[in-house]
Amino acid sequence: MQVVPQYIDVEDKIAGPLTWKHLGWMFGGAGILLIAFTFLDKTTFFIVAIPIGLITIALAFYKPNGIPLVSFIGYGFTYIFHPRTYTWQREVSIKKQPKKKENIKITTTSKKDQITTDDITAIAQTLDSGGRQRNERIQELIKERMKKNK
Repeated sequence: MQVVPQYIDVEDKIAGPLTWKHLGWMFGGAGILLIAFTFLDKTTFFIVAIPIGLITIALAFYKPNGIPLVSFIGYGFTYIFHPRTYTWQREVSIKKQPKKKENIKITTTSKKDQITTDDITAIAQTLDSGGRQRNERIQELIKERMKKNK
């Protein structure tokens, strides 16, 4: 039996809760701060160091909507500079068609042609029994209908 790996989207932890990406961003920010420290005087360095440190920490740890900030910024640049393609989609509208008037003939039936509740119960008993029980009234109804259809 093969083992299916789980948690493949979780990065490996290197130092405590830090991953390689976290450490890379932190070392990159520290390198930029080291270069700024060597070339700038103390007051200018502290003015520049605070935003650089905040940006470095945000790039390493902040995940808006579960996406790393670097990818989020990249998606923003792609949205701004990538040409947009619009595709036309036809709107579907349902039009109601007017109903056609049909000539309906109304016919009246005599009491003899109407089916009573006794007839319905007799038919139901015959259907429930699978045709094994037959009622005389059902036989008469069938004969009457056959005569009308001829």
